[in-house]
Amino acid sequence: MAKAASKLGWKVVGGAATALAGTAASRGVTLAYKKVRRSDPPVNPADPDTALVEAIAWAAISGLAIGLGRLAAERAAARTWARATGAPPPGMLRPELDID
Repeated sequence: MAKAASKLGWKVVGGAATALAGTAASRGVTLAYKKVRRSDPPVNPADPDTALVEAIAWAAISGLAIGLGRLAAERAAARTWARATGAPPPGMLRPELDID
């Protein structure tokens, strides 16, 4: 039962951290885009009226920023989890090293 609670706790902590980081990264990229391009980013890059180069640039930049932000947040949350509990988050150990 404790293992199930630990998994649920990590899902809540890790999920919240990555969601917040993804939102912050998305807002940051949008602000940077507006500042550099002096226009709003494409609302829907898949719209045929959006220039292909602009759609590709927006997708690449926003995807990279959001992915890196989420990765950094999850790694920070995992370090904090390990300090608080004395063990890595559930599922973080390689299967051959997991002794549970």
